[in-house]
Amino acid sequence: MTARAAVSKTEEAELARAHPLTQFGFDALISGAARPRPGGLAFSDSLDGSVGELSYADLYQRVGACLSRLRSFDFAHGEKILISAPPSAQSFVALTSALAAGLAPVMAPMPLPHSRDTIARSAKALQVSALLAPAQFCGLDFEEALLGVASDAPSIRFMGALHGALDGAADFSAHALAPQGAPRVRLSDDWASDERLLVGALDDLGHTNFASQGALLGAALDLVRATRAAGEAPLLSLCAPSSLPALVASPLAALFAGAPLHFLAPFTAARFLATLDALGPTRLIAPASVLPDLGRAGLLDTGAIVAVIVLGAGATIGSQGRCPIFELRFENDAFILRRL
Repeated sequence: MTARAAVSKTEEAELARAHPLTQFGFDALISGAARPRPGGLAFSDSLDGSVGELSYADLYQRVGACLSRLRSFDFAHGEKILISAPPSAQSFVALTSALAAGLAPVMAPMPLPHSRDTIARSAKALQVSALLAPAQFCGLDFEEALLGVASDAPSIRFMGALHGALDGAADFSAHALAPQGAPRVRLSDDWASDERLLVGALDDLGHTNFASQGALLGAALDLVRATRAAGEAPLLSLCAPSSLPALVASPLAALFAGAPLHFLAPFTAARFLATLDALGPTRLIAPASVLPDLGRAGLLDTGAIVAVIVLGAGATIGSQGRCPIFELRFENDAFILRRL
């Protein structure tokens, strides 16, 4: 049976309207991005004063190593894995590897005091079998919170640490996935072999939103087209890729645009301004709540920020100055992008 014969008339029409790249998985996107510019900067993590950079080749290698490690454990196809996502490249590495391994990933915020109970309830309700999360991050220790989530969700039988070390957890840190320490497997560049599992993300109320990889890639392409006037300006994200809009606006849009993505954590005004100075004209991904502060500070008129993508509804500003502002949100199983 051919791929064409396997879809309905409605699905065929939808596919015909879609960009061909939306028919690939995230692993194929990384493979394709690495081919023409392996040494170019893909991601840069500025975490608590230290900077870690990933070239496209490094990203390919790290995802392949993480995939190899996941495959070494006894997971059944389609098992749910909860990824508590810090604002770093490691979150996207874990997500892409989980999809390539045939697992069903659900992204979640970090287990801070205000989100820990929501994560635990959702993990139990979703019957997740594995939890990947930072054990330590930017001076915060999450061991107690993670063990609490695991104890509240008896289905969790596997834990992995994305940053730092956690007793009894497998090491999925950047150091453990470095070329000298972890073999990698080749990533797929054939859409026919893509498992096409959905990506889930918890919202603030503990409800899980789901989207296909194709829908996420399509939304990222729309966003790149909308901000094309920004050229090759880098992206600076103040948001962890723990929601569907954040996944679209940060790693996926960056890979499509061929522009480096910088994560900044924790946020301070001084570090933010210093980062803008260092990067030059920048596309900013930020929560809607910071938009009025950017306007009052005059940062939308200086040319330092050439586009702002605000995540979620409710963004308001009196005057946007020279800088175009876009609102990206996920509602009723669809991505909505509008210029403010």
